[in-house]
Amino acid sequence: MAKPIVNEDQFIELCNKELRNHPSYEEGMEIIGVPEGYSGSNLSGYNWKGPESKMPGIVAQVAAKVKEHYELQVSPP
Repeated sequence: MAKPIVNEDQFIELCNKELRNHPSYEEGMEIIGVPEGYSGSNLSGYNWKGPESKMPGIVAQVAAKVKEHYELQVSPP
């Protein structure tokens, strides 16, 4: 079965929803699009806000889990 297709904004939103369900989530953690203030196809990646020591591994886990269920379709420039 094909995975639902999501755009850049939906991907970031789904990652943050998954992040809030992560067992190591702490208040203030957030996944953000890069560059800050991106618009659609201008998204070049994602970054995070929160405790530096925990976030890299958590972000990788969260993004991988979202990608298991959704396909990110990048908008044309």
